[in-house]
Amino acid sequence: MEILTLLGDGLLKKEIADRLGIGVGTVKTHIRHIYEKLQVENAPSAISKAYKSGILPSSN
Repeated sequence: MEILTLLGDGLLKKEIADRLGIGVGTVKTHIRHIYEKLQVENAPSAISKAYKSGILPSSN
């Protein structure tokens, strides 16, 4: 959830890794798993699907 939220905030993989205190490779692995679970190919699609399905709460 944290990684998906940070992706939605527009952070790059390195910025996410720095913020969470983990390696970039770990972030890439988590993102790959997120894409697989949501059945998407990229970050904008993952974020959109997460909002539409209620995984991420709307900021309204």
